Parts: sequence; structure tokens; C-alpha cells
Amino acid sequence: AIVIVVVGAAIAAAVKEIIEASLGGLSYGKALAFVASAAILVITFFAAMSQLEIAEAIFNGLFYAILAIVVGSAIIAVGGGGIKTMSKYWEQASSKADEEAGNMKQEAQGSKERLQQRAQERKAQAQP
Repeated sequence: AIVIVVVGAAIAAAVKEIIEASLGGLSYGKALAFVASAAILVITFFAAMSQLEIAEAIFNGLFYAILAIVVGSAIIAVGGGGIKTMSKYWEQASSKADEEAGNMKQEAQGSKERLQQRAQERKAQAQP
């Protein structure tokens, strides 16, 4: 379980670094990096609890309940009478995505250098 937590935390940190380096300059880049990292840590927590067999039925039930809430909310919001409303929001999101495509491409072009710079900073921090 400790290995699961350590590996999961390392993956979450790496994903956060990559997303921040790639899209950090956009208005939602840091929030996206945080959400992705948090999602990985939550899944890691559930995997560790399952491995330890601590209240396994409760944690498995809770995990499936969270998934059902997320998916069920999306289904109800879109399919339960919100089709016309969601259509309007999808149009807005689509036009916003078209506008952001240039910004995303520009941010992504410099991401390799930013990732290398961050790697050098991490190496410098790790050395005494």
C-alpha cells in the first residue's frame, strides 16, 4: 500500500508539472493541473485502502457511489430536459475552444523548454 501511495503521488506530481508547463499560461491551466493531480491522488487513496483491505466494502461502495454521482449528474443535466440549454452551452464552449486553440498551440510550443527548465530546477533542489 505504501508503494501504491508513493507511486501514485509521484505520478500525480509529474502530471501536474507537465500540465502546468504545457498549459500553465492559459487562464485554466493551473486549475486543470490541480484537478488532474487531485483525481489521481483520490484514485491512489482508494487503491491503497483496497490493498490494505481496510473496510473494503465501504471504500469500494464509496468509490462507485462517487462515480455514479458524477456520471449520473452529467446524464441528468444533459438528457433530463436540459438538451436545449446544454446545446447553447456546447455552442459557447465550441466557439471558446476555437478561440483558445491558437493560445493552446502557442503555450504547447514552449512546453518542452519549460519542462526541461523545471527538471533542471528540481535537480538543483535535490542536490545538497
